[in-house]
Amino acid sequence: MKKNLQKLFYVALLGFATFSNSSCSNNDEETVTVPYATDENLVALKGEDNMRDLGGYVGADSKRILYHKLFRSGELSTLTAADLEHLTSKEIYQIIDLRTTTERTEKPDVTIKGTVHYELSLLDESNSLTSGGATSSNSVMGLILSGKVKAEEIMIPAYAVDDIKIAQWTKIFDLLESGQTTLWHCTAGKDRAGMTSALVLYSLGVDKKVIIEDFMKSNDYLATSNNQTIAYINAQYGVAGMGEKLIPLLGVKEVYITTFLNEIETKYGSVDNFLTKIIKVDTAKMRQNFLEK
Repeated sequence: MKKNLQKLFYVALLGFATFSNSSCSNNDEETVTVPYATDENLVALKGEDNMRDLGGYVGADSKRILYHKLFRSGELSTLTAADLEHLTSKEIYQIIDLRTTTERTEKPDVTIKGTVHYELSLLDESNSLTSGGATSSNSVMGLILSGKVKAEEIMIPAYAVDDIKIAQWTKIFDLLESGQTTLWHCTAGKDRAGMTSALVLYSLGVDKKVIIEDFMKSNDYLATSNNQTIAYINAQYGVAGMGEKLIPLLGVKEVYITTFLNEIETKYGSVDNFLTKIIKVDTAKMRQNFLEK
């Protein structure tokens, strides 16, 4: 439970860092459910519940993404010995940590044998909120629990495309174009990892509908821990429904990823233009590396 609440705090805090400089207002009342579900993409671990293999999705020319080449996840700080043995067998070479310095310092990755680590935060490290400054978990989540701010209003601005994300995605795709087996992760494996995964899947020619479906799977994989956190919050406050206010932080909503993709399409004409002209992705090389022959 402590781990779940720490993850929730960072998700709230990092979203709030962007929200505090935004005039975003969202009236969407869509309900996010957190059903229990798994599928063949899940990498079942004891110490991380949102790790998946992106293999199997159909990309360009009806070719499927190769299994055991591209992975996404949440933080790797509580991997067990059995988890490490399992992941070592997958021969992951590159691990790209999308978290801030503060997150990495407080919850350092457990080292997986044979891997090289890259620290490429997708957030502004100079922001006082993301660098462990003035805002506490109570003040961030308190705004939501008190009804002063909707969780969606905090999360949606975190999906904005900015110069920092562009610079880091440029580096990330340079690493991916090496063809090495790669894992990228953030804290919960749903927002920063979700945006990055959407771009990777787009570069491989995966259909937009499938990309959105993959993004939404975080609700399935995180269901057990999220429902435990909701129950804990309700018990702490003694008010039914209080914890449910945090669901948009604990999970994802389709409006998050569609806002992200729509912004790219509006600013850059298309996601393909963004990939090839802005972050200089060699899509032919990506497809050669990660699609079946």
